[in-house]
Amino acid sequence: MLLQDIIEKKHKKGVGCRASGISKRLSISFIVLFILVFLSPDTRNLIPVYAQQPQPQKQEQQPVQQKSLEEERLNILKGDIQKEIEDYKKLKKEVEVVQQAQDEKKQENLAKIAKMFEAMSSEEAARKIEKLDEDTAVIILNSLKPKSAGKILAQIEDEKAASLSKKILIKGKIIQEKSSR
Repeated sequence: MLLQDIIEKKHKKGVGCRASGISKRLSISFIVLFILVFLSPDTRNLIPVYAQQPQPQKQEQQPVQQKSLEEERLNILKGDIQKEIEDYKKLKKEVEVVQQAQDEKKQENLAKIAKMFEAMSSEEAARKIEKLDEDTAVIILNSLKPKSAGKILAQIEDEKAASLSKKILIKGKIIQEKSSR
C-alpha cells in the first residue's frame, strides 16, 4: 500500500483539514526524501535488491570490455599469423637455397660427364649414348659442344639419331620459350 493511499483513507475518515494538510506535506516530504536517499545511484548498491540489478553504466562498460577482449584476441591471432608467414618465408628461402645448390651440383656433374664424352672417341661415345634412355642421352648431347655432339650422332643408328635430334630440337624450343618469358 502506498503512502498516498494511507493519506487518502485518513482524509476520508474525517481527520481534520489541518491534520490532512500536514500529513500531505509529510507524505510528500517523505516521498522526496525516499527518492533522494534510497534511489540515488550511490545508495542503490547498499540495498540488496538493487545491488543485484545490473546498472546501466556497467552494461555500457561490458560491451567496451568485451570489445577490448576481442581486439586483444584478434591482435594475438594477427601476431600468430604474421609469425607463421615469417616462418613460411624463411622455409621458402631455405628450400630455394637447397634447390639452387642441387641445381649447381647437377650442372657441375653434367659438365664433368660432357668432358668425359668429349674426351672419348666418337664411336665409343655413340655406343654409350645408345645404351642410355633417350631423355638422358638428350641431356648429355645438349651439354656437349655442337661439333662433338654432331660426331657422336653420326655414329648412332639412324632411327635413334633422328629421334634424339628431334628431342634435342623440342628441348631447345622449350628452353628458348622459358628464357624469353
